[in-house]
Amino acid sequence: MSFLSRENCVLCVIDMQDKLAKVMKKLDNTTKNISLLIKASKELDVPIFYTEQYPKGLGETIEPLKSLLADTQRFDKMSFSALEIPEIKTFIVDSSKTTVVLCGIESHICVLSTTIDLIEKGYNVIIAKDAVTSREEEFYNTAVDFYNSIGAKVIPSESIVFYWLKFAGTESFKKLQKVILSKE
Repeated sequence: MSFLSRENCVLCVIDMQDKLAKVMKKLDNTTKNISLLIKASKELDVPIFYTEQYPKGLGETIEPLKSLLADTQRFDKMSFSALEIPEIKTFIVDSSKTTVVLCGIESHICVLSTTIDLIEKGYNVIIAKDAVTSREEEFYNTAVDFYNSIGAKVIPSESIVFYWLKFAGTESFKKLQKVILSKE
């Protein structure tokens, strides 16, 4: 079974919060692609969790993501790496998954720190390239280069979803095709 198969993956949405989101480049596109990943994960039974960095100061997760994530596990954190939170480590271990798909903000800080720690713990890491962003394009580009250099796989959200689907013509394909074509 492939490391990217839905049976081996867990989705982690990092810090898509009000005050952070307002200053991000390409926020609308990033949010649409994260929405796609969440909807696909729910449809295909891929476990999901999300983080909020210091929510008292940085606010809550933005809509429409907050509503989409309402029935999933949220972890508050003060650390830049999600893996500094013992409950997150437990969530991933308990899921029995070997691959973590990451999306969110910022590419060069919390997503990057989490990527490093996951790889050091032996996990496969997939970065949804169009579902991460930073305040500056240069920060984003540098982070993507770094992900590649340390062994993370960087691919578009749609590539992840279609790999999870495996076949056209299924009910799941029909549902998610509508989401992809409308980018709702």
